[in-house]
Amino acid sequence: MAFKTDGLAKAYANAQQESINVKSFATNHSTALAAGNVSANLVQSIMLRMKSAIELWDSVSGLSGMQQYARDQEDDQAYDVVAEFLVMRGAAVDVRDEVIATMPSASGFIQKDTYELDGAITVRSFTNVQTSALQTLLTTLANTIV
Repeated sequence: MAFKTDGLAKAYANAQQESINVKSFATNHSTALAAGNVSANLVQSIMLRMKSAIELWDSVSGLSGMQQYARDQEDDQAYDVVAEFLVMRGAAVDVRDEVIATMPSASGFIQKDTYELDGAITVRSFTNVQTSALQTLLTTLANTIV
Protein backbone atom coordinates (compact mmCIF):
# COMPACT_ATOMS: atom_id res chain seq x y z
CA MET A 1 0.00 0.00 0.00
CA ALA A 2 1.18 3.53 -0.73
CA PHE A 3 0.91 6.70 1.35
CA LYS A 4 -2.40 8.40 0.58
CA THR A 5 -2.35 12.07 -0.36
CA ASP A 6 -5.91 12.56 -1.56
CA GLY A 7 -9.34 12.20 -0.04
CA LEU A 8 -11.97 14.42 1.49
CA ALA A 9 -9.64 16.14 3.95
CA LYS A 10 -7.17 17.24 1.30
CA ALA A 11 -9.91 18.17 -1.17
CA TYR A 12 -11.73 20.28 1.42
CA ALA A 13 -8.50 21.98 2.48
CA ASN A 14 -7.66 22.70 -1.18
CA ALA A 15 -11.11 24.16 -1.77
CA GLN A 16 -10.81 26.34 1.31
CA GLN A 17 -7.38 27.61 0.25
CA GLU A 18 -8.61 28.22 -3.28
CA SER A 19 -11.55 30.20 -1.91
CA ILE A 20 -9.26 32.33 0.27
CA ASN A 21 -7.03 32.97 -2.74
CA VAL A 22 -9.98 33.82 -5.00
CA LYS A 23 -11.38 36.27 -2.44
CA SER A 24 -8.03 38.06 -2.26
CA PHE A 25 -7.63 37.94 -6.05
CA ALA A 26 -11.13 39.33 -6.65
CA THR A 27 -10.69 42.11 -4.10
CA ASN A 28 -7.28 43.14 -5.40
CA HIS A 29 -8.32 43.06 -9.04
CA SER A 30 -11.55 44.98 -8.43
CA THR A 31 -9.45 47.68 -6.76
CA ALA A 32 -6.95 47.69 -9.64
CA LEU A 33 -9.73 47.99 -12.20
CA ALA A 34 -11.30 50.89 -10.29
CA ALA A 35 -7.97 52.72 -10.03
CA GLY A 36 -7.65 53.47 -13.74
CA ASN A 37 -6.59 52.01 -17.05
CA VAL A 38 -5.64 48.33 -17.07
CA SER A 39 -4.11 46.07 -19.66
CA ALA A 40 -6.21 43.57 -21.57
CA ASN A 41 -3.70 41.02 -20.29
CA LEU A 42 -4.86 41.72 -16.73
CA VAL A 43 -8.50 41.35 -17.76
CA GLN A 44 -7.70 38.10 -19.52
CA SER A 45 -5.89 36.82 -16.42
CA ILE A 46 -9.10 37.37 -14.43
CA MET A 47 -10.99 35.09 -16.80
CA LEU A 48 -8.31 32.40 -16.61
CA ARG A 49 -8.25 32.59 -12.80
CA MET A 50 -12.00 32.07 -12.70
CA LYS A 51 -11.71 29.03 -14.97
CA SER A 52 -9.24 27.45 -12.58
CA ALA A 53 -11.38 28.12 -9.50
CA ILE A 54 -14.55 26.84 -11.14
CA GLU A 55 -12.83 23.60 -12.12
CA LEU A 56 -11.53 23.00 -8.59
CA TRP A 57 -14.83 23.81 -6.91
CA ASP A 58 -16.69 21.54 -9.33
CA SER A 59 -14.40 18.62 -8.64
CA VAL A 60 -14.50 19.03 -4.86
CA SER A 61 -18.23 19.69 -4.54
CA GLY A 62 -18.97 16.51 -6.47
CA LEU A 63 -17.00 14.21 -4.16
CA SER A 64 -19.07 11.58 -2.41
CA GLY A 65 -19.29 12.37 1.29
CA MET A 66 -18.12 15.97 0.99
CA GLN A 67 -21.36 17.40 2.38
CA GLN A 68 -21.10 15.48 5.66
CA TYR A 69 -17.33 15.91 5.88
CA ALA A 70 -17.67 19.70 5.68
CA ARG A 71 -20.45 19.69 8.27
CA ASP A 72 -18.25 17.72 10.65
CA GLN A 73 -15.22 19.95 10.02
CA GLU A 74 -17.22 23.14 10.56
CA ASP A 75 -19.11 21.64 13.53
CA ASP A 76 -22.35 22.77 11.90
CA GLN A 77 -24.79 20.08 10.80
CA ALA A 78 -26.86 22.68 8.94
CA TYR A 79 -23.90 23.79 6.79
CA ASP A 80 -24.62 23.13 3.11
CA VAL A 81 -21.19 23.20 1.52
CA VAL A 82 -22.57 22.14 -1.87
CA ALA A 83 -24.89 25.16 -1.90
CA GLU A 84 -21.96 27.39 -0.93
CA PHE A 85 -19.85 25.95 -3.74
CA LEU A 86 -22.71 26.70 -6.14
CA VAL A 87 -22.96 30.32 -4.95
CA MET A 88 -19.19 30.89 -5.34
CA ARG A 89 -19.19 29.07 -8.67
CA GLY A 90 -22.10 31.16 -9.95
CA ALA A 91 -20.34 34.38 -9.02
CA ALA A 92 -17.10 33.19 -10.68
CA VAL A 93 -19.03 32.19 -13.82
CA ASP A 94 -20.54 35.69 -13.92
CA VAL A 95 -17.04 37.20 -13.76
CA ARG A 96 -15.73 34.84 -16.44
CA ASP A 97 -18.72 35.47 -18.70
CA GLU A 98 -18.40 39.26 -18.33
CA VAL A 99 -14.81 39.10 -19.57
CA ILE A 100 -15.81 36.88 -22.48
CA ALA A 101 -18.75 39.14 -23.37
CA THR A 102 -16.83 42.41 -23.22
CA MET A 103 -13.37 41.46 -24.51
CA PRO A 104 -13.30 42.49 -28.17
CA SER A 105 -13.22 39.45 -30.42
CA ALA A 106 -13.98 38.34 -33.95
CA SER A 107 -14.59 34.81 -35.19
CA GLY A 108 -13.50 33.46 -31.82
CA PHE A 109 -10.18 35.32 -31.78
CA ILE A 110 -9.40 37.78 -29.00
CA GLN A 111 -8.56 41.26 -30.26
CA LYS A 112 -6.38 42.50 -27.45
CA ASP A 113 -3.14 43.42 -29.23
CA THR A 114 -2.35 45.86 -32.03
CA TYR A 115 0.63 45.73 -34.38
CA GLU A 116 2.29 49.11 -34.73
CA LEU A 117 3.96 50.26 -37.95
CA ASP A 118 7.39 49.82 -36.37
CA GLY A 119 6.62 46.18 -35.48
CA ALA A 120 5.85 46.82 -31.83
CA ILE A 121 2.85 45.17 -30.23
CA THR A 122 0.56 47.36 -28.15
CA VAL A 123 -1.79 45.69 -25.70
CA ARG A 124 -5.28 47.14 -25.56
CA SER A 125 -6.20 48.86 -22.34
CA PHE A 126 -9.52 49.43 -20.63
CA THR A 127 -10.67 52.35 -18.50
CA ASN A 128 -12.26 51.98 -15.10
CA VAL A 129 -15.58 52.97 -16.66
CA GLN A 130 -15.28 50.15 -19.22
CA THR A 131 -14.60 47.65 -16.44
CA SER A 132 -17.23 48.90 -13.98
CA ALA A 133 -19.47 45.85 -14.43
CA LEU A 134 -16.47 43.55 -13.95
CA GLN A 135 -15.50 45.46 -10.79
CA THR A 136 -18.98 44.89 -9.37
CA LEU A 137 -18.95 41.20 -10.24
CA LEU A 138 -15.53 40.73 -8.62
CA THR A 139 -16.78 42.42 -5.47
CA THR A 140 -19.86 40.20 -5.49
CA LEU A 141 -17.63 37.13 -5.84
CA ALA A 142 -15.40 38.24 -2.95
CA ASN A 143 -18.51 38.71 -0.79
CA THR A 144 -19.55 35.07 -1.30
CA ILE A 145 -16.48 33.98 0.66
CA VAL A 146 -15.96 34.55 4.39
